[in-house]
Amino acid sequence: MAGRDPVVIAGAGVAGLAAAYRLQGEADVPFVVYERAPYVGGYSRTLSHGDFRFDLGGHRFYTKKAHVNRIVEEVVGEDLLVVDRLSRILFNDRFVHYPLSAFNTLRALGLRGAGRAVFDYAAVKLKNAFSAPVPEETFEQWALNRFGDYLYRAYFQVYSEKTWGIPCTELSADFAQQRIKGLSFREAVKDAVLRKGTDDSMVRCFLYARYGFGQIPEGLAAVVAEPNEILTGHTVAAVEHKDGRITAVAVTGPGGRRVQRTCSEFVSSIPVDEIVELLRPAAPAGVAEAARRLRYRSVVVLFLVIDVEQVSPDHWIYVPSRDIGFCRLHEPKNWSKEMAPPDRTGLVLEYFCQEGDATWGRTAEDLRAEAVADLASIGLVKPEWVSDCAVVRMPKAYPLYQIGYDRHLNVVTDYFGRFSNLYNVGRNASFLYTSSDHYIDMGLKAAENVLGHDHDLGEIGRESTYAETWQKGEK
Repeated sequence: MAGRDPVVIAGAGVAGLAAAYRLQGEADVPFVVYERAPYVGGYSRTLSHGDFRFDLGGHRFYTKKAHVNRIVEEVVGEDLLVVDRLSRILFNDRFVHYPLSAFNTLRALGLRGAGRAVFDYAAVKLKNAFSAPVPEETFEQWALNRFGDYLYRAYFQVYSEKTWGIPCTELSADFAQQRIKGLSFREAVKDAVLRKGTDDSMVRCFLYARYGFGQIPEGLAAVVAEPNEILTGHTVAAVEHKDGRITAVAVTGPGGRRVQRTCSEFVSSIPVDEIVELLRPAAPAGVAEAARRLRYRSVVVLFLVIDVEQVSPDHWIYVPSRDIGFCRLHEPKNWSKEMAPPDRTGLVLEYFCQEGDATWGRTAEDLRAEAVADLASIGLVKPEWVSDCAVVRMPKAYPLYQIGYDRHLNVVTDYFGRFSNLYNVGRNASFLYTSSDHYIDMGLKAAENVLGHDHDLGEIGRESTYAETWQKGEK
């Protein structure tokens, strides 16, 4: 390694750690991972609270990528579980199975509502058959074309606007294309009646680590050995470049000590807007302005200790009601029995918000009081069952696909394309909301590009065949 500058990897989430995992076996390619938090894993880590474990939102693992699957099997080993999925929506005061079951959905709507849903769905299909469909630029139009007006307004509009904080007329259809492509009323009916629906989002099982999803990033990190290293508590403060190459990073470590580290290649999972601000010399004004226009959605996670054995059999429960603060909850013990003591359980509630708003700033006790009241109102939890809580705030948890985001993103990515040794990987660096297997794949392929390959990182997660078609027994 004498004389060769190291590869610098910024961020020890699953993408950065996957890059480190891939490079570890290359004796002539030294690297260092800088992570600003005091731990590895990023938002994929598993936290401990007394005798309980919980993830920051439910993170199941599924993939159609055999090489990614093999790595996860290797680093998790015998602790990798196959879990049958059960998810439901609190819809019209009923718990309806998700992905949508036509029978349960129509039953929850009642006779009149079910008639309206079927009529509106038939009307939009008839209209599209005799005229050109309205272009699907917004999430609203995407949902209307698949479900009709009534079901869209009864569920999709309410839940989406509660989650993303903007009207569905301002939410890009790209969100649906990335997360729920293939979902339709027709496929829900086929799946309910014949169990032969082709809906790509109807995944019936997933993989999960026995002691929490955090075992995956921890397993990737455990492979890293000297002379390579992972340095937590180190923040990238500046990224220097010259003649189309990243040449060095300035890093602030514990105690405020600042060091300069030259690099041969730079693999970054720093949020795209932040890395633009870190560039020295500064990015052009147009690029900086485009980066500032990219927005993120933040999340406050509330963990509740529940003094009963189980609250529900679900892995997720989605809550579209505007009268309830949290959007989604999950019960970690239903994913793995090791996540809670045998006689007690825990609940993880997710509050979507903007960093710095009223929800972001609420105290743990305020959130707990509201959550207990909301859970009691929907019949899940009695107030006396709740004995403890913890709060975790997650800034920039999700990229926000607001209409026009793609124009701003293209300006930034075109500028990044000038740097021959910069590889942006992970959710926030790529501004792409897909799944953890895609982010792992980004890290692996970025490392392979360092080694001389020519993978197009921008295509990962945008494949025409969506990853959520994994079924039990596939590898």
